Amino acid sequence: MSGLNQEQISQYRSDGYLYPCDGLTAVQVSSYRQSLAETEQRLGGPIMSLDSKYRHNMHLMCGWLDELARTPAILDKVESLVGPNITLYTSRMFIKPAHTEGFAAWHQDSTYFALRPHDHVTAWVALSDVTLESGPLEFAKGSHIRGQLSQKSKMVEGSVNTAGQIVVDWFDQSQTEIAVLSPGQFSLHHTCVVHQSGVNHSNEARIGIALSYISTRTQNVGSVHMPATLVRGKDEHGHFDFQPQPRVDLGPEETARHDSSFQLYKKNFNEQLELHEARFKAV
Repeated sequence: MSGLNQEQISQYRSDGYLYPCDGLTAVQVSSYRQSLAETEQRLGGPIMSLDSKYRHNMHLMCGWLDELARTPAILDKVESLVGPNITLYTSRMFIKPAHTEGFAAWHQDSTYFALRPHDHVTAWVALSDVTLESGPLEFAKGSHIRGQLSQKSKMVEGSVNTAGQIVVDWFDQSQTEIAVLSPGQFSLHHTCVVHQSGVNHSNEARIGIALSYISTRTQNVGSVHMPATLVRGKDEHGHFDFQPQPRVDLGPEETARHDSSFQLYKKNFNEQLELHEARFKAV
């Protein structure tokens, strides 16, 4: 097991993030890049230009992404933070083509997930070079300590985030770090850490896959009984409707399962967005 050492765990707990972590070999990166290209070809175009559902939870439809999400080098480090029984709550593709204007304003992942406790870590896996020019993640150091902040939706045009959201509470921006990554490396960040990413000014696509992991003891506190994927250990709590691994890439059963999952994801997301906006207006 190649988990985190105590110094790395302490750094993550203090800062709210950790990078770079080694995850995939060059051979794996090449294979997954090829699989992504084949998936896009079968779907009829680049993921980012298709229906938004294809950016979410494609591990339910594609064996290569399910395999990536179970990479031991990733799960070992996640286990150091959340324990041995690990659920993949969501996967999402964040692809910024070369010389495009998509970006993400300062935000927290925790706002619309409805997960409690906030013991949720995202592994952001690079399948390309993530350089200063390509729009890497930037983290506000220690910003997770204050927990959930007020976040306003529909504020940012051109955002790669679904709700065009931005944190509107004060947070300390005097210390930030930019996560430059090589292909196969990944960063880890806490669900409450405030982060953003800029536009891609480079000549290459910036390809990242965000894998959101939680312990099986974590639960969704909304009204939707959410699907998820058990990727390590065992479940003793029954908080989620665990999904089977895909047997046929983009097969009919897998496609139907993915469609159903996306509808539940949207229902939960919109419910939490409305609840958060209502609290925001009440302040």
